[in-house]
Amino acid sequence: MADSNSEASRLEALCRSLGNLWSADDVIDVSEGISAEKLKECRLTLFGKLYSRPNVNFQAFLSTMKRAWKTENVSCTILEPGLFSFSFKSEADKQRVLDGGPWSFSSNLLVLQQCDPDTPDICYDYSHCPFWVQLFGLPFGRVTTALVREIASKLGEVLEVKLEARGNSNYKVGKAKIRLNLATPLKTGLVVNLGSKKLWIEFKYERLPHYCYSCGRIGHYATVCKDIPYEQTRLEEDIPGNFGNWLRAEVRVLSPYGKIFYGKQTPLFEDVEMVPESPLAAEAHETQQKHKVPEQPLLSLHAQPFLEEAHEQQAERPISSRALIIKEGKAPQKRDSSCLDVGSMLIMHNEQIKEVEKERQLYLESERGPDRAKNQIH
Repeated sequence: MADSNSEASRLEALCRSLGNLWSADDVIDVSEGISAEKLKECRLTLFGKLYSRPNVNFQAFLSTMKRAWKTENVSCTILEPGLFSFSFKSEADKQRVLDGGPWSFSSNLLVLQQCDPDTPDICYDYSHCPFWVQLFGLPFGRVTTALVREIASKLGEVLEVKLEARGNSNYKVGKAKIRLNLATPLKTGLVVNLGSKKLWIEFKYERLPHYCYSCGRIGHYATVCKDIPYEQTRLEEDIPGNFGNWLRAEVRVLSPYGKIFYGKQTPLFEDVEMVPESPLAAEAHETQQKHKVPEQPLLSLHAQPFLEEAHEQQAERPISSRALIIKEGKAPQKRDSSCLDVGSMLIMHNEQIKEVEKERQLYLESERGPDRAKNQIH
């Protein structure tokens, strides 16, 4: 019904745009159906679009895809640069290719769509693509189809769920086939609340093509990112960005965020005001704001000389989430490395926040009045 209403509204808009340029004679009613031969051709046809860099060597592209698909029984036609139609000789080959994705050519994602006999080739949507995503860090006792599906639903439409055994043991790993929106950044993970404890579950993407370590979107590298200019990322200094190779399924290590959550890496806080950006931290932030004094918040008097410098460094950072910086003891870089979502940080370090707030209140009370505290600061 929704599609019918949308079609009716679009038809009405067309009529208004055309005005007196058309009449009732310009409508043709088609009564005959589609032949069985044409329906078979449609079933054996896939449309494919390269998500980025459409200009490729066609012969190299076709031979590469045939080798990847392990079949010679497919023909390819260029509809426009970067857009192709693939005609298979057997439905088994076609379905195997469709189910075996995602596919890439030279790290360039190829988005495939099944041909529909009543849909023009210009009307196919290539903004979404199915990916298999593994749930890294899910405890053995919690690997169930229901929980895997619930967690995976946070990424997009769940198409399929699998529980795969490792070797001959009973240990299983959960993963889901999810229809991802390619216009949104890849998600690193989420927190699962078990009641007695909280867990950080990471997402590992299978067959992930090239993506941006700055904005987290598929289809480009950080060097050509339009959202975050490369010269502002500090990636040239070997300093990790918000995203990294830990998103790939073949990289079986925790991300910096997971390391912080499980205490395997120490975060370093800048002495700047922190603004939570997640619903989980909104209540804690609101409580802090109620007790906030008009003067500059202090961790201690010794921190004040470095406050102005910290604000200048913060203004130069391109990332909008103000502030947690990760420092790895064994990292090759000497300066701060990567940014973490402030909301997640507040949850993980709630006790630290309480101690800092208590210290600040004790300091202000000891000064007996805001005027005297102000004189001490200056």
